[in-house]
Formats: sequence, C-alpha cells, structure tokens
Amino acid sequence: MIAVPASAADITADWLRAAAPELCGVTSVTAERLGEGVGMMTELHRLRLDYGDGNPGPRTLVVKQQAATEGLRDVANAYRLYEREVLFYREIAKTISLASPRCYIATFDPETQAFILVMEDLNRTTPGDQVAGLTPGQVKVAVEQVGALHARWWDRSELKGLVDKVQPFGVPPFCEFNARHSSGWETFDAWLAGRVSPELRRVGARMCTELDRLTDDMAKEPRTICHGDFRADNLMFTGGDGAAPGLTCVDWQLAMQARGPFDIGYMMSGSVNADVRRECEMPLLKAYHDKLLAAGVQNYGFDECLYDYRRALLIGLTYLSQSGAVADLTHPRTEAMYDTSMKRIDDALHDHGLAEFVA
Repeated sequence: MIAVPASAADITADWLRAAAPELCGVTSVTAERLGEGVGMMTELHRLRLDYGDGNPGPRTLVVKQQAATEGLRDVANAYRLYEREVLFYREIAKTISLASPRCYIATFDPETQAFILVMEDLNRTTPGDQVAGLTPGQVKVAVEQVGALHARWWDRSELKGLVDKVQPFGVPPFCEFNARHSSGWETFDAWLAGRVSPELRRVGARMCTELDRLTDDMAKEPRTICHGDFRADNLMFTGGDGAAPGLTCVDWQLAMQARGPFDIGYMMSGSVNADVRRECEMPLLKAYHDKLLAAGVQNYGFDECLYDYRRALLIGLTYLSQSGAVADLTHPRTEAMYDTSMKRIDDALHDHGLAEFVA
C-alpha cells in the first residue's frame, strides 16, 4: 500500500504520479485550504497541478483527509468514517445511480487511521449552503434524485450481500447511539442554552436513553441504500442554461441501509429553512412515495412513509450534538452552521410533535 500523506502539505508530484496512473504527467502541485468551517470530520484542500509537455490532465483536484482536531478524529474513527468512505469509492460508487465525484486515489491506513481521497473538482457546480439553507428548487431536485436511488434498491435481496460494506442502523459501526449521544450531550446542551427552545433541550436529553430504539426502528425492513449525511453542504447542483437539473453528492462516509425517508427527513430538518420546508415537504414527500410505488414498491403506505420521515427529522439532532461537542464552535462559519441547523430542527420538533418519539 502506498503511504498516506499526513497532511496536504505532504502531497508531492512524485506521490501523485506513483498513486494514480492518470496523474503520471504531474510535474508540480500546490495546495490551498478549501471550505474552512464546512467539513465536520475532515480537512479539504484544492490541489493545483502542472504537467509536462504532452501530458494533459485535470488542472485542479480536491483532496480530503482526516480532521486536524483530535476530538473530531475520535468521533470519525468510532464510526469508521474514513475507512468506510474509501471503501465506498473503491467498491460502491459505480454501482449506484446517485452521482458522486470521480475519485482518482482512495487509500486508508488501518494502523494510523489516516486516509486520503483525491477527487474530481466540482468547481463548476453550485454547492448547497448549510447556513443559508437550500432553495425550493434545490430541495425538489435533491428529493427527486435521492428518491431514484431509494427506489432502485428498495428491499432488494442484494442488500444482504452488502452488509459488510454498507451497514444498517443497529450493526457496527451504527450502534450504541445512547452512549455516544450521552457522551457529548452535556457539553453541547450547554452551548445550546439561549439558542433553542427548552423543549428541544429536553428532547435531546431524553435521546440519551431512547436513541437506540429510534435508530433500530429506522433500520427495520424494508430498507434501501441511503446516503446517510444528506445535507446541504454535501449536495452539488448542476444544470442551468437549458440543461436538466442534476445532483452530485459528496461525503459518503455514512452511507447506510435504512428506510429511505431517513435521507429526506435528515435534509429537511437541518438544511431547509422552516418556511421552505413547510411549503414543500408534503407535496415532495407524496411525490417521493409515488416514485416508490411506480418502481414496484409494495406494502409501504404513505402513512408509514410519513411516520418514517417524521422520525428522521429528529434523528439528525444526534449527528449535530456528537460532532458539535468536539467541534470548534468559535469559528464563525462553524458556529453559524450548527446554530441555524439546530434552530431548524427546533422548528420541525414543534411543527411535527417530534417529542412523542422519546416519550
């Protein structure tokens, strides 16, 4: 196995040439920080590449590596996020309909837990914005695109053969949520004081003992392949100038088997402002359910779909609390991302009576 660079500064032209045949003509490389305050568990840089005469290749690429903060690395390693994303790009990405960036290099070191992904630069797409929130048009495209993925894999027999690569809730590493949520809740709850309603904080505390039950229920058959971290900053939109709208998704560290509405509820609660969500959630959820039925899904009524969606609106809270407990919430963009996301979850909690899930 080729050695994994410890940081972007350690990536050299020699290393790129050795690691990827497509980059054999690279003569020099420089790295610049990308998306500071965006990634929760990783560091992102853009690589600018020069080539020798007669050796064309991509002029820019994006490199993704482990978080610089030890606490974030610990959370990531507990869920095997780095290892799982490398596995996704090596073995799963080309088998699913939902687009992901072309990956040139995907390497994980099991001894050091270091990893590196060198991927296509999506600088010509329009990224979703976790702080501003997704627009109605972006929400529609996202639901349509992820719905096609869910319909294709819904309750398929092949899912059983993927359990070692794409696990469901309840199977390691997606287990022991009560303990993981509890370990950071006191810290994150203190930060939430004055930002969200007392009711949301009470629900968050109750999740310390009820979350395993919630996630186990979300993993009951019928299942499908879910992105698992389907939020604005991971959604890159294409189209315009007469082209059909499209979507490319990044951050496949949490790809899982679950009930399909998990992706939609997770996105709606954390990435969509309340006014937009209230206007479009029911029409889009009905259209999503219709897509499932058109693809041949049986014995899954709309009431059950809505129930799964409502449960997913709440589960996203623990993603934020576990990472937020160890994140640098003094960084303005990071603080804004967590603040706006939690306020949206608070709105959804009251709109949908989500406290019943932890009663």
